[in-house]
Amino acid sequence: MFEPVNDLERSLMRAALNPSYRPQFYRDLLEADIFIINYAESDSEEQNNTMSESFELKVPKIERNGQVWLPVFSSLQRLQEFISSETAYVVLKGRDFFELARDVHIVLNPDSDYGKEFIPQEIERMLDGSIFQPDQRYIDQEETAFLIGRPAVYPTSLVKALCEYFAKNKFVNRAYLVQFYNPKSGEPPHLLIAIDASRDWERIVGDAGVISSEVMGKDDIVDFMRLDDSDFSQHIINSTRPIYQKSFLKKLFGY
Repeated sequence: MFEPVNDLERSLMRAALNPSYRPQFYRDLLEADIFIINYAESDSEEQNNTMSESFELKVPKIERNGQVWLPVFSSLQRLQEFISSETAYVVLKGRDFFELARDVHIVLNPDSDYGKEFIPQEIERMLDGSIFQPDQRYIDQEETAFLIGRPAVYPTSLVKALCEYFAKNKFVNRAYLVQFYNPKSGEPPHLLIAIDASRDWERIVGDAGVISSEVMGKDDIVDFMRLDDSDFSQHIINSTRPIYQKSFLKKLFGY
């Protein structure tokens, strides 16, 4: 049974069980200490501590379904559970290790109940912060006839995950879900989440994008927009009910 022994493992468990915690897990992983087996020859005092700039790192490889992965661990306990004999290891900040291993596949806690695989593109997006930003931005410069309606298939899992995230963010006041079609974009009709947020918009929309990409299929499009005083925003507000509404007590006391 997996019993978390540090904050990173608690974050990992929350993210595995609830998509609304996954943006925070990415942030926690970059800032946390991770444990790496090191086969490079070095004295024991250096091997088991954070290394100087000149250290050599030789990480063992494991193969899964024809793909080579480098194993890393969220704690010394997970590392010890994986190995069968005494071995040297190093401790690095997650960001520092990922900077060294941008072009490889990495698996966190292989053979453990809680872990995660990271492909190079995902690692790059973690490091440059683009994983927390929208893939594309669209600003309409001229009048366009947008079409909105109710989704044919209601995305229950997505709504649940987003609402749980919104409830944890004190700046989100309400959110709406519609089926959206922009004939000028060339995209098929897809989901649009309209959010009323008092502050921190870039982080909110970035985190919501991470959650939607985790919950929905890779080919599913989910757009996000910030509600304002425009006619289009007012049309959404007047034509549908919110999927999330901040409670009266949160509004009153500001939490």
